Amino acid sequence: MIHHIKGILMHKSPVLAVIETMGIGWEIKIPVSTYETLPAEGNQCSLFTYLSISQDDVRVYGFSSVAERELFTQLTRISGIGPKIAISILSTLSIPAFVKSIMSSEEGLLTRVPGIGKKSAQRLIVELKDKVHALLDYVDSADQTIAEGTVQEAETALIALGFNTQAIQRELRLLNPEDLQLPSEQLIKEIIKRLYQRAK
Repeated sequence: MIHHIKGILMHKSPVLAVIETMGIGWEIKIPVSTYETLPAEGNQCSLFTYLSISQDDVRVYGFSSVAERELFTQLTRISGIGPKIAISILSTLSIPAFVKSIMSSEEGLLTRVPGIGKKSAQRLIVELKDKVHALLDYVDSADQTIAEGTVQEAETALIALGFNTQAIQRELRLLNPEDLQLPSEQLIKEIIKRLYQRAK
């Protein structure tokens, strides 16, 4: 597998990037989320890549982060979800939003993605519910904002109780807006419950 490609960005569009390295121009399919992070044409660029080989096609897909590539890989392992739909998902939903939609079984959010109907949304939820939360471990913490106040208090208390910091922060990112309004005591109990359920 090609881990990444680094070179000069010769061309970019919301669906495609061309990177030249050692005289070779790599045509790389990308999601919109990756396009938004690309530098101006003519500058150095590096993308994490996935080589897709099918019966009648060979394509290189590129991503701005390991998290995007990992989600793409998980999606394409699901029956009926090919690279095209996986790219559509990445282009429509942020990784935290996608994880939340899977964990809370929000079919409605998933069906907003072009190419995803109700049956496909249900399949995604069933297939990924026990796997997808780990994707948040790949997400740069600088890109994640966690509410202050009671949430910060809850995190501090849970760390003092001996729970793993990374696991705590992952569960906090999965909270719904309503959960964030809970008093710190209730929030602590909710996170502890989730951590124990995850450990089963």
